[in-house]
Amino acid sequence: VTTIINDLLDLGRIEERRGKDFSIESVSVATLVRAAVADFKPPQNREPPQVATGDNDHHVVVDPKKMEQAIGNVLSNAYKYSAAGRPVSISVVDKILADGRAVTGIRIADQGIGMTSEQLSRVGERFYRADTSGKFPGTGLGMSIVQEIIKLHGGRVEMSSEPGVGTTVTLWVPTALA
Repeated sequence: VTTIINDLLDLGRIEERRGKDFSIESVSVATLVRAAVADFKPPQNREPPQVATGDNDHHVVVDPKKMEQAIGNVLSNAYKYSAAGRPVSISVVDKILADGRAVTGIRIADQGIGMTSEQLSRVGERFYRADTSGKFPGTGLGMSIVQEIIKLHGGRVEMSSEPGVGTTVTLWVPTALA
């Protein structure tokens, strides 16, 4: 009960303030990912995520604490829905959008239970849980919070999934201009 109340309060604060309380700065994505991974505690007997940030030291324009929260929420799901011995990975990708803006993606991939296209289309709805078995704890608010944080950064969340294969979530945010 406490978790659901805290998640609702957090989501309410984020929506109400519309990012006005974000401390936006240019930050190294490698530093950001390292901090998020250091704050994240993998489940017992699970290896930490495999991190590959590449040679290029990307910089993104974000609130580091809010981005660490978003990364942590996605990591939590990745571990929750994948079995021990199945690695979770984080990588960094770049692309140029059709309008010429550069974006950087923090990509978190698991080899878990995956989702159908219908389940995937509902991720981010408040209280929606793709798993209805009750085997996996959660409030159904984590991805709502992630999507709100990323949207307020001017980014977007991209997801792909296949049942029995796993899920990949990419958090696209603006790349800092050099």
